[in-house]
Amino acid sequence: MDSRYKFLIMLWGLCIAISSCIAQLKYPIVGTYKGKSAQGMAIWNDEAFLFNDGGHCRVLNLNSGLIIREFDLASAGKNTHVNAACFGKETQKEGTIPVIYISEYKTPSRCFVENIGDSACSLIQTIKITEKGKDKFVQSWIVDNKNAFLYAIARQAPLKGEKNSNRVRISKYRLPQLSEGPVIVFSEKDCVDSFVVLFASGTQGGVIKGRYMYLPTGLQESARGRYNAERAIQVIDLEKKKLIKRIDLTYITTNEPEDLDFFEGKALLYCGQEGGIYKVKL
Repeated sequence: MDSRYKFLIMLWGLCIAISSCIAQLKYPIVGTYKGKSAQGMAIWNDEAFLFNDGGHCRVLNLNSGLIIREFDLASAGKNTHVNAACFGKETQKEGTIPVIYISEYKTPSRCFVENIGDSACSLIQTIKITEKGKDKFVQSWIVDNKNAFLYAIARQAPLKGEKNSNRVRISKYRLPQLSEGPVIVFSEKDCVDSFVVLFASGTQGGVIKGRYMYLPTGLQESARGRYNAERAIQVIDLEKKKLIKRIDLTYITTNEPEDLDFFEGKALLYCGQEGGIYKVKL
């Protein structure tokens, strides 16, 4: 056997070994469901709420590994992409779990705050941002429950002469209380803070734990070669306001990283296409 070929085999085996040390497939659940792409995921207690484009949700019991129910969001529709999903800290009087924050993504890029009931969902509040009187594009809304903030994630438009942009703006707003009413409109003066981090990978969902924001990014392997295709988890220090770590997902999954949340202190990464939920070492 050619020595170069042996070296490549050894190198590939090493890559697989390293990958297995930082990630493990825990739940072999499909991502694309009924023709709709996988999107956001949020975990409450021992249940993972897995969303698809359009607003359909499957609830996975993380102990048994079984889907225990399905439902549509009250905000479900062709515009509801559910790029990210995060549980909040407030609970409706009739509710048993906190309200959930759903990223519309598509224009006007609102955040839908919903109560998930036993038999149906109800839309409690709608949040959006305007700048200079126009709706601001937001890819993902991420909740900081500990400090009561709501973050808006959006890639900046390319500068003159640029084809693509690697600048991602993270804007910080207060987390509105449910008692403030059904419609919340933030303007420039409501922005508490704003900063830019640099990465080209396509922005997906995200979660905040402690002082860190974890953003799964990138696209499926079939999109290799596109400027935003590289799969990675971007770790952002919200106090220092900087990107401090990048966790490579190239050899973890060939599917699109969609969203991330924590179960029993461990990070779980939900993927699109053929799917899979992976336990990832951060």
